Amino acid sequence: MYKFGILGVGKMGSSILNGILEAKIFDKKDILLNLYSPEEIEYYGKKLGFNYVTSPNELFNNVELLLLSIKPQVFPEIEGIAKANDFKNKGVISICAGITLDYLESLFKNAEIVRIMPNTPALIKMAVATICSKNTNSKCFKIAFEIFNSIGKCYEIDEKYMDATIPLNGSMPAYLELFAKAFIDKAIKDGIDPEVSKKLVCESIISSANLILKSDESIEQLIKNVCSKGGTTLAGLDKLYEYKFEEAIYECSEACKNRSMELKR
Repeated sequence: MYKFGILGVGKMGSSILNGILEAKIFDKKDILLNLYSPEEIEYYGKKLGFNYVTSPNELFNNVELLLLSIKPQVFPEIEGIAKANDFKNKGVISICAGITLDYLESLFKNAEIVRIMPNTPALIKMAVATICSKNTNSKCFKIAFEIFNSIGKCYEIDEKYMDATIPLNGSMPAYLELFAKAFIDKAIKDGIDPEVSKKLVCESIISSANLILKSDESIEQLIKNVCSKGGTTLAGLDKLYEYKFEEAIYECSEACKNRSMELKR
């Protein structure tokens, strides 16, 4: 019996795997992977030497703690297999958007269940994750918390807020990346070197975010601190207000939340 298993070793799954190994939460010999494609088998199985199986059923039967790192749309493919197994004395960690604790309990009978929503900065060990469970004193919850703190920061929330928080962390990288891209593209059109443009924009986003976190002043006041009457910042802000920037962000967040709610239906 292996201590830990992963179903889905895509970008997120592999990032979590690397974090676990670097933090020495589990040894490589204690990890079992479910590998699908010849490319995965060649890389993880033959090149890196991980223990692996090629079917979810084999994985479910041979691990104590299971990480589900698959897309919500893949769940119908494992429903029957999961329901055919008894997960007594086992734990299941899911990072699948929209998949509820109740639904997971219906599939993985008798398992300790934890639901987590990380984000892609896990690739550079700067993930921001939310975590929830019906039993936060369980061994599964404690290990899950440790795992996701090894690749970033993890915050406990009530499950009823999981859909509403996905725009704030799970999907936020894409929204910020689009925001950054728009400014970078404009700078390049103005003749500024692409690499310089990228550094100016991204480092300003990072430093401004840190200022929000560390300052005692409200965000509204921090915005005012950058502005002077008739100045450059106000000229730009006026355009954002004119084009209803804040309303667009609201609608973006609402659409993201609603889609998460649709997935669980």
